[in-house]
Amino acid sequence: MRTLLPLHVVVIGAVSCAADGDIASGASEPIQVRDAVFHQGPLPVDDEATTPEVINVGAVSSLVWQGMSNIAYTGLVSKDAYAVGITFPTMSSGYWVLPAGGPDVTQNNNLGFDALVDFSPEVPYGLQLVRFVALGEGGAPGPSFDVEICVLPDIADSSLAFCDPEAEARSAVLSLQWDTQVDLDLLVPNGKMVSAKAPTTVVVEGAASVPNEALADPTVGKLSRDSNRDCAIDGVRVESLVFSGEPPPGEYYLFASLHSACGEASVNFEARAYQRVTDGGEEPVKSVELGHGQLLALHADGGESPGTYIGSLTLPATD
Repeated sequence: MRTLLPLHVVVIGAVSCAADGDIASGASEPIQVRDAVFHQGPLPVDDEATTPEVINVGAVSSLVWQGMSNIAYTGLVSKDAYAVGITFPTMSSGYWVLPAGGPDVTQNNNLGFDALVDFSPEVPYGLQLVRFVALGEGGAPGPSFDVEICVLPDIADSSLAFCDPEAEARSAVLSLQWDTQVDLDLLVPNGKMVSAKAPTTVVVEGAASVPNEALADPTVGKLSRDSNRDCAIDGVRVESLVFSGEPPPGEYYLFASLHSACGEASVNFEARAYQRVTDGGEEPVKSVELGHGQLLALHADGGESPGTYIGSLTLPATD
């Protein structure tokens, strides 16, 4: 039976030409891989080699939000692999090394691996790649295996469109962002109270659920997510009410409700509006701060109240 080398042996082989001072913590990298060792410098790749190889890599979804954490990638490498190198090729100054796991008897005894990846808020949005390379004895690399992901921001950029250049740009985004890992909720009353329990602006009398045709209406606002719900930390710390088309006219009020402090003493938050406006035939995005503040752990009430009023604005934008 093949004996797996300890992780530190694989590491030395993979970066034998690097000085000890080149090995950094990787804390400032665009991605961090949990329980892996970080190495400065480019990930070794030999695209002419046939082995060792990454056979496959999968994840629950190809969608990732900036700042999202705990994204699980499960893969399979050939039997002669000792470890897996992982990098974010467009931004990383180095790469992460994970030891390969045990043989999978259902997959011809090839070796499995599991990687938990955290994405920093600085990861650029749009179509991006996460690169995997199998490392063999002495750190000898195999060919690269790239996994395409779509990195999404909640807040708006100059185009308000992300991975699909054919996608219609968003018209308005009302966004709440915060700085500690708490369960904070964005609440927006406008005809109805939009919240995690009622995540759209659709008002349907006597209906148990919102019809699909109503959700397809571009003037309907949709809540992007319930970040850190019940203290299941996703690391995003952003919730947004998004209008793909022009919002129904009116005054929109924003509240921050601390559902649970999740062991944190306090949280600082900021709310901003991003609106598409017309200027000389172009449609730049106007960003407006609606308010900011701080909540303490003692303010957590499990969603019993609307929370703290932040500010309001009139939609749609008129200038």
